[in-house]
Amino acid sequence: MAAMSTTKAKSDSISAATEASRVPQQGRSRASYERMLTAAEKLMVKRGNDDFTLTEVAKAGKVSIGSIYLRFDSKDDLIRAVHGRVLTQIGEEQDAMMQQIRQNASTLDEFARQFVEAYAELLKRFSPVLRPIMFRAIYDQSMSALGKNSAENLVREAEAQMMRFADEFGRPDHERLVGNVFRMIYYTLARFLGLGSSPEAANQGNWEELKEDLAIMCPAFLRAKG
Repeated sequence: MAAMSTTKAKSDSISAATEASRVPQQGRSRASYERMLTAAEKLMVKRGNDDFTLTEVAKAGKVSIGSIYLRFDSKDDLIRAVHGRVLTQIGEEQDAMMQQIRQNASTLDEFARQFVEAYAELLKRFSPVLRPIMFRAIYDQSMSALGKNSAENLVREAEAQMMRFADEFGRPDHERLVGNVFRMIYYTLARFLGLGSSPEAANQGNWEELKEDLAIMCPAFLRAKG
């Protein structure tokens, strides 16, 4: 099965950010715009939420309030643009990650070890900004839809790669099996990293042991007989 890239997710992320803002094309204006996004993202990471003012963004990004309102109609639009940029970055890393795994993993056990390790570390790197974004997505439908679309692209590619080893599966419902494996991996990692609705459960256990156990459990689940 051909590799499924996250190109559409990246395109949708860029489109959403563009719709929420007026993205400049010229050098100095573009640099100022990027400072706005970076400042807002850093404030989200520092606070753990989006409880900051545009005045704080202006100060942190060394831009004027007027220049922010020139690009964004509201703080909500600025946050959505940050979300779009983060999803684009994640999508690019996911593309590279899955391409490398497809090239290097020749067995189910190798796939599980490489995917769990790479995906876990990717989520960990982005977790500081994903936490406030995912919390906001609970009540921001546009952010929720965009995040879901990005996630679904990775799900399809990960499941497609697992299906390369379907002759090792112990039960006939292969789509159900690979879907459950991905969910086991994601929800276990997300809970440890405090992503989603239970941030108080973060950091329970040992990160390295968790990755090792997931990489062992998932192939065992796929091979298990009914």
